[in-house]
Amino acid sequence: LITGGSGFLGRQIVAKVREAGHRVWAPRSDQFNLDTVSTCMEYFETLGCIDVLIHSAAYYGGIGINQAEPATIIYKNLRMATTVFEIARKLRVKKIIPIGSACAYPGHLQGDLKESRFWDGALHDSVEAYGITKKIQLVLQRAYYKQHGIESNHLILTNLYGPHDVFTEYRSHVLSALIKKFADAVAQNSDKVTLWGDGSPIREFLYVEDAADAIVKTIEAKHDLSPINIGTGVGTSIKQLAELIKEIVGFRGDIIWDTTKPNGAKRKVLSIYKVSMKLEWKAKTTLKAGLLKTISWYLQNKESADARQ
Repeated sequence: LITGGSGFLGRQIVAKVREAGHRVWAPRSDQFNLDTVSTCMEYFETLGCIDVLIHSAAYYGGIGINQAEPATIIYKNLRMATTVFEIARKLRVKKIIPIGSACAYPGHLQGDLKESRFWDGALHDSVEAYGITKKIQLVLQRAYYKQHGIESNHLILTNLYGPHDVFTEYRSHVLSALIKKFADAVAQNSDKVTLWGDGSPIREFLYVEDAADAIVKTIEAKHDLSPINIGTGVGTSIKQLAELIKEIVGFRGDIIWDTTKPNGAKRKVLSIYKVSMKLEWKAKTTLKAGLLKTISWYLQNKESADARQ
């Protein structure tokens, strides 16, 4: 069973799990409302046994939504998470795989983020609400294994991008926001694009299909209550990213860096040593190849993509 199966990441998980030969259920939210356990259990009356539950449904967005709706983010995501774990208990699911986020790492950490430092401090203010809900999922995994014997793995995903991402200003992350900025500048014949900071911060970006591949590999992985990073291990400066997107989109104007605006942390890249050893997994898609696919999809679907909330 896959929650959020029609979403940005969820649709890729569904496709990859089917490719791997598994039988998949990916109900829509109107069929499978994660607000309450009882409504979800009604749906399961029509299904057989569920061996694995992958929880990819989430209420999320960029800095804007994290600043404007922290209470809503906590309420919705925790309600979904506790419902999912109770469903797993009632159905005697063998394994649950909740999707975590690098937002759950302590905010003061910089450099390559190692799983061993996951609990070493407070979260960054800008993503505290979303990050804490992901951190609590790991606590839920431990609790439900200890009391009910439900096995699990906890995957910490870095910044994802790809087709079907959210491009609206309010909910988009940095990469999709940059794609929209440059595409809009081309459409409007603008001669400049203004971006925050000086472009020096280093970030990591993972193509969504590669993330789905890693999640599928986890289905057969051994039970492990310690987190595992899913990323590329490759850092890219925001300036490099902007120049690459500018080139692919075909924008010929200037990039203006507004240095009165904050840069954020200098470097945030996940250590991928553990995933390479335990899952024998490595991301396949280079940033340029992934951007070419993503930008091509966006330009062909711009109207509907811009309208998606």
